[in-house]
Amino acid sequence: MRVRIGLTSDLHVEHHPEVVPLIVERVRALGVDVLIVAGDVSSSLPTLEAALTALRASAPRMLFVAGNHDLWMLKDTPSSRARYEAEIPALCARAGVDAIGQAPVEVGGVQFCGVTGWYDYSLRNRELDGTFTLADYQKGAWGRLRWNDKARVSWPADDGTELDDVAICDGQVALLERQLAEVGARPTVVVTHHLPFVQLATSRGEPPWDFINGFMGSERLGQAMRRAAGLKLGVCGHTHFRKRGEFEGAGGPFTVETSPIGYPREYARMLGLTLAARVADRVTAIELV
Repeated sequence: MRVRIGLTSDLHVEHHPEVVPLIVERVRALGVDVLIVAGDVSSSLPTLEAALTALRASAPRMLFVAGNHDLWMLKDTPSSRARYEAEIPALCARAGVDAIGQAPVEVGGVQFCGVTGWYDYSLRNRELDGTFTLADYQKGAWGRLRWNDKARVSWPADDGTELDDVAICDGQVALLERQLAEVGARPTVVVTHHLPFVQLATSRGEPPWDFINGFMGSERLGQAMRRAAGLKLGVCGHTHFRKRGEFEGAGGPFTVETSPIGYPREYARMLGLTLAARVADRVTAIELV
């Protein structure tokens, strides 16, 4: 087994459409066997499909897991769940991209499992529990801060009742666990959009910043990964910080990487970087041997 994996996430192409050809150029230079895009490309399905179609030309295989922004409801979709289960897999198939989210995908002897993930507030800064209450997280609002998923994500249960964040996360964790049970001890990469470990979140230790940590992911995703017998690597997104964590699981040590592009204000205005420099830094490669 030798698979060279390219990875990135959080393209947010509406903010800088020129990011797509820059990523294609970068991935070709890296010479990867498979490109992973761990979510947040666009909330517009036509824009998402066009971006994935263009990115697909950069590598022999490409895998995509939806991020929360990709699941935002617009006029062209009945629910976020419909996007996840039907519309995004269909557009991925048209683009020649493997959609991860419901079943494992095999590339070069490696099993790729994944889900969007979601959040249950377990990655929050618990030292600020006296400042941010459970009700605040459930509403997705504190002071002037608003978590936009609350207005733009709808995930109905089979009976039509609307699921809350914890229930959405329940379903995603269960789906990941089923995939990991299916692949068993075979070499495995797990791809999620949301974070599986608090070590990958960025805390400033103060409000209002750390309110957002409650929506970063779920420690239950990490627990499922630790139990996976064949896990070699995790890839995720959502945070716009580049992070790497080393963890111990049932099958031995594994690494989890985030390498997002993010928004222009984060790399241009704050860091003075060009988009080309950001792409060179945030489209990376890992070789599994």
